[in-house]
Amino acid sequence: MTPYENLATQKEKAIVLNLSLSIASNSMDVPMHSKNLTFDKFLFRKLLAEEVGVNPICISSDQNILLIQYCMYGSCSIKNSASPKTETFKQAEYNIILLPKGETTVITSKGDCDLVHIYLSETFFYRYMPQDYSTPLYNLKGIGKLFHKNLYLSPKLKNILKEIDLCDFGDHLKTLYTKAKIIELLSLQLVQHEEEKLIPASLKPLEVEKMILVKELIENNLADSHTIASLARSAGTNEQYLKKHFKLLFGSTVFGHMISCKMEKAKEMLLTGQYRITEIAEMVGYKHATHFTNAFKKFFGCLPQSFKTKLFFGGYFSFGLELEALEVLMMI
Repeated sequence: MTPYENLATQKEKAIVLNLSLSIASNSMDVPMHSKNLTFDKFLFRKLLAEEVGVNPICISSDQNILLIQYCMYGSCSIKNSASPKTETFKQAEYNIILLPKGETTVITSKGDCDLVHIYLSETFFYRYMPQDYSTPLYNLKGIGKLFHKNLYLSPKLKNILKEIDLCDFGDHLKTLYTKAKIIELLSLQLVQHEEEKLIPASLKPLEVEKMILVKELIENNLADSHTIASLARSAGTNEQYLKKHFKLLFGSTVFGHMISCKMEKAKEMLLTGQYRITEIAEMVGYKHATHFTNAFKKFFGCLPQSFKTKLFFGGYFSFGLELEALEVLMMI
């Protein structure tokens, strides 16, 4: 059994990891500020500019630890004593870094820099990593980071980090909630890595970030009446670049993606049987129900009122659906 398989199949044992975090001072008159932190599976910490300033942060541990570093604001560099290479993080970038046992990792900010750190034990990390995700894991062992290039911190990931930070549950429930959110973050980050491998080389990282922002604005605000002009302003680009880059990156026009999101959401709501047509129309951004029904018919080939029947009898139904989906259909 390989070390990976051994770690992945172990139960999550409550092994206490001792993490030493020191904030050094560039002034001889100000002593080093140190903290000894303990955790068994994961630890969430915010490191704000007012707390750290421009002083280096030194991290060491008595076990191998994985660090997910999110650079929320500003920029910083990170260097491990076991590796000669220095990694740079710009604003809205993140990566998963290996902190080897017994080595010291130094993080140096360039001016004001806000960071969010999530520390993971090896057992926890490998337990929730897909076993066939071999190439990035090789990177992790070979050059100290999971993704060859830092990934861009999307609004969705930022929201998850905010949810973890603002969670006010009691101790046990907060731990359970944080664990679920960290697993969600890992999943979304792996998906993002796979998607970014397919991005055409002609798009610069900042252009990609803007298009991802537009995509998320559409998906998270279906009731709003977006225009090309308003979306371009929100993303900090112009209409021509928005239309060109969005199609190049996602293979769909801006309006095509918008309609697809609205119709899929309408279908989801329709199948619950809990909403009237007028309510669904309003929630996906149509002022008039007739405009919605026309759009729905054009997209799915039938009116919303007859969609359930067509879904079951007219060719949409597939025997490959999970049993739970069949049960839902039978209850409608």
